[in-house]
Amino acid sequence: MDKPFKSYDELIEKLRDKKLLIPNEDRAKNLLKKYSYFALISGYKDIFKAKPDDVTGERFYRIGTTIDDILALYQFDAQLRKIFLDMSLIVEIHMKSILSYSFVEINGDDQKQYLDVKNYNAVDPDSSIAAIKARAVKKLIGILNKLVTPPFDHEYIGHQWSKHKNIPLWVAVKALSFGQISKMYSLCPQKIQTRVSKEFRGVMRKDLQSMLALLTDIRNVCAHNERLYNIKVNPTHIAPDTKIHSLLGIKKNERGVYLQGKDDLFSAIICLRYLLPNADFLHSLHQIEEAIDDLCLATTRVQKKQILKLMGFPNTWEMIKSIVI
Repeated sequence: MDKPFKSYDELIEKLRDKKLLIPNEDRAKNLLKKYSYFALISGYKDIFKAKPDDVTGERFYRIGTTIDDILALYQFDAQLRKIFLDMSLIVEIHMKSILSYSFVEINGDDQKQYLDVKNYNAVDPDSSIAAIKARAVKKLIGILNKLVTPPFDHEYIGHQWSKHKNIPLWVAVKALSFGQISKMYSLCPQKIQTRVSKEFRGVMRKDLQSMLALLTDIRNVCAHNERLYNIKVNPTHIAPDTKIHSLLGIKKNERGVYLQGKDDLFSAIICLRYLLPNADFLHSLHQIEEAIDDLCLATTRVQKKQILKLMGFPNTWEMIKSIVI
């Protein structure tokens, strides 16, 4: 086996063999019990490793690195996840409200309307894409149908049914996840997408679809306690090119693709600049800055410039605070 079971004592010995300082063995064991070796060490060790040994090729921890340095990065990432989860929740609530309103405004509030495939856009010149969309529409309707069919998983849906024998979309969407509401938007006809996108200044219909897909990836990472700070999102969910990329002077590669703000954590910041109210955005950005400062106080092994680079933040990132959308 490549990864055989190791006791906590063996794991501590392994870390010491890799030149990681462990001043208090009992405390180190408690950390491994609380967070697990995989989540704490395997997830956050790389930034603290030196270059491979010239002879053996092994990578040891940089001189003076302790398990508390790794813990500081882990805790920083946990704080980041909380901040981004809170931001995505604001977007989610807003999207559920305006998407359900726009859908019902056109199709009416009978629940049969959002369970009807004809009210979605599964048509595409590319037959293979059309087939994918058709399956996605069928899956979405299946999810919605389960939500509004007895027995109900949500009390408010059951109450609505018992009172009115109809569950309008603005009630049903409350039970959808961020990813599901993002998918629903992508499957709606253009006229509905356009009405929704107009709610966000400077965001075109297709750009909103890309932004929501990217933020779905971010939201999933946060919800499942995965590493966030140096994320690379799904290549099919990259952020669209925006005015912000240009105003920040972000460099492009030889193919004309921006080097930052496309598939990294800063790409989520750019999307949220468009999708969040200004006060909420600036408050969240301030929280991120505080979290970075706390990290750099907790460990001298991580420099502010270094962590910002790993997060995809360009040198001009602070200008985003004053950009008017």
